[in-house]
Amino acid sequence: MRYMPIVKVKTGMSLGQDIYDGEGKVLYGTGTMLQQEDVQELAGMGLWGIYVEDSVSGGIKVEPLISAALQREALRLVHDLFDESRCQEISQDDIQEIARRMAREIFAGKDRLYNKIDTRSLENYAFFHSVNVAALAAMLGMASGNLDMEEITMLTASALLHDVGRRYVEANVLNAKRTLTEEERILVEQHPKLSYDFLMEHYEFEPEVLKGVLEHHEWYNGCGYPMGRSGYEISYFARIIKTADVFDALTSKLPYHDPVTPSGAMDYLLANAGAEFDPDLVDLLTKKIAIYPVGCEIALSDGRNAIVIENNRESMLRPKACTLPDGEIIDLYGEDAKDLTVLELFV
Repeated sequence: MRYMPIVKVKTGMSLGQDIYDGEGKVLYGTGTMLQQEDVQELAGMGLWGIYVEDSVSGGIKVEPLISAALQREALRLVHDLFDESRCQEISQDDIQEIARRMAREIFAGKDRLYNKIDTRSLENYAFFHSVNVAALAAMLGMASGNLDMEEITMLTASALLHDVGRRYVEANVLNAKRTLTEEERILVEQHPKLSYDFLMEHYEFEPEVLKGVLEHHEWYNGCGYPMGRSGYEISYFARIIKTADVFDALTSKLPYHDPVTPSGAMDYLLANAGAEFDPDLVDLLTKKIAIYPVGCEIALSDGRNAIVIENNRESMLRPKACTLPDGEIIDLYGEDAKDLTVLELFV
């Protein structure tokens, strides 16, 4: 399986992974032979790329943090929480059960890297984003060694819920490609408090869960919102969610920006560690993010292209790859390839 930017997808390619909507419903199943109208529809949905199966990438497996089945369930949960007519049907037990299952799956693969380019439509960004941030936050919380499983479950629930207040902000404001008016900016910056108020009204979550939601836009240097808290005044959950939130947003296709590569997102977090972000958490994230995700195509300094088949934990910049089209296996961390470098990641 390999990741391919949507502009390079050709008629007749076989879909390598299910494509589903914000409710977790499968739109295109794995193995679908894509026709021209399918490719056009996927591009029209705002997908930046998809995973395909071909002879070149046979045997390459992309391991997600959580299973596709659980991701679909989590998507459905978040979707319904954002829907005024359905949210009353979602109990606290429902939310905690999804969070608990996510935490368990991530614990089962705790040595796994975040190694995937996400495929989601613009229309359903908010739902995928909430689930991705929850998975990333759980991964960070687990890697920190500071939280037990019950606390990681609470962290996961907090991250799943962190943006639910956006349901009260009009989509044309959230997705505006222009500079927001002062009134619109104030409204957008109210969404953590709106999320907090919604949870306070309908549920009885632990204070740690609520603080994670309320404070996830606070900056480490005190320049964030809604309260301008800084450093360790900001709850640990919120500092983790903040780090996961920005990484996922940067690597996503949004109305006002194209996705950046994982390395571009990490560059931003590193440049703003100690200002926007808790520097310890940024350092931790660098050890968990695959800069060159498995299944992605890269350009090598000798002029050849290759598909990443494995990452070297000792050096994230030196993956193992399979060259195109001849299929030579090159370990960039090995002595024989010490003069080769990766020039570009194609996402």
